[in-house]
Amino acid sequence: MRYYLRVPKTKVVSTTSLVPSALQEDTEIYGRINKMCGLRETMRERLKQQSKTDDLSRIGAVIAAVQAYISELHWYISYLESNRDLFKSVPNIEFIWKSSMVSRLQDKVNFSRTLFGSRSGTTGDSDGGNPAQGSSMGSRLLGSGTKQRRTQSSSIYVELGFTLQALAVAKCMSAYSRVATLDTEIECETINIMTPGVKDIAEEEGEKGIDALKRASVELREAAGVFEFVIEHVLPQIKHIRLNVPDLMPEVQHMLQMLSLADSDRLSVRVWLRSDKNQRKTPNMPANLLLGIQERYANAYSSLRMLQGGEFRNVSTDIQSYMRDGQQVILAQAMVYLAQVHSDNQKYGNAVGFIRDARELLIEVKKRNQSVHAKTAEMLLNGPLEPLYSLYRRNNDTIGFEAIPSSDDLRSRLPSGRTLFSKALAYVPSG
Repeated sequence: MRYYLRVPKTKVVSTTSLVPSALQEDTEIYGRINKMCGLRETMRERLKQQSKTDDLSRIGAVIAAVQAYISELHWYISYLESNRDLFKSVPNIEFIWKSSMVSRLQDKVNFSRTLFGSRSGTTGDSDGGNPAQGSSMGSRLLGSGTKQRRTQSSSIYVELGFTLQALAVAKCMSAYSRVATLDTEIECETINIMTPGVKDIAEEEGEKGIDALKRASVELREAAGVFEFVIEHVLPQIKHIRLNVPDLMPEVQHMLQMLSLADSDRLSVRVWLRSDKNQRKTPNMPANLLLGIQERYANAYSSLRMLQGGEFRNVSTDIQSYMRDGQQVILAQAMVYLAQVHSDNQKYGNAVGFIRDARELLIEVKKRNQSVHAKTAEMLLNGPLEPLYSLYRRNNDTIGFEAIPSSDDLRSRLPSGRTLFSKALAYVPSG
């Protein structure tokens, strides 16, 4: 499954630039900071390599490298805060990072803002992301062919914020790598499981699939916890600094947290549908759960829309389409369940209306063949949608003879979504 962000990247930082002159002779402190810079360099190299490919087989190594560095970075910040007078002699270092969300091709819209403090931004350099080669199946690296836009700051909290974002994005990538081969199959299953003619998956495959989904859901909740930590503990420290990329803006961090939880919820629904096969599952429950998820997608998009016009337009279109198309796919799934609810209650006109609207939403997503969700939409249309659409129309034409409500009428009568299971797992600093 393709992911909608790229990992942020950074540039080299030397040990001497982080050690105040008063501590140059302190072998213990100097040695630990030197070790921290070595860990940072390992992280930098792995982020750089990951940014060039859509192969997530080594994403675990990226996470391990970021975690190793960030543990030492927390120690360094704690030591710095306790010894501010010593660090007055530190040279004016610049931490340079490249955005997960803005690439060079979007720079046609002026994204510059009034600069505050010691920081500036450029559009990229020779260390920018390279386009992925792709595969014969048409896989692509989102944002490939562009250079990630960069920014820089002398604030250690900007360094912390971007490093935490790298960790959270990598955890999201790891989650999707666990379910990559199950994506469209499971999306279809969430609809198929209570419709006629469904074949149960093999028991062994089911157990493996559930374990992968559970672990992926946990990783997404961990990522949400990292975004939450950035919002609560990092952003207040840099609120006076204006960066020329949106990554560390409150609206963006809220959006990323909301998307992580929404996607975790999607996986949790799949686990619920696959588990407890002896429990009777009526279509009302998944309909309400899916409606709650699509509301989270809507809230994430609303958070992004709070950015000023130029800032919003510079956010990667991959991110925007991920939210828009994801919301449509999930709403379509909910409508299929609602169609079944109304069919079971012999409200045949409503059943046709909901299945019709679900079909139209999926057709719209399928047409955007570069969308992350296009294949899922196609599989749903080729799977249960057309047979159900024909069945409900036939029932209404031969039994119900009811008027089919308009799309606006049906939207106004959508039930409220049910809050689901996923909450952010708190990120606890170490070091």
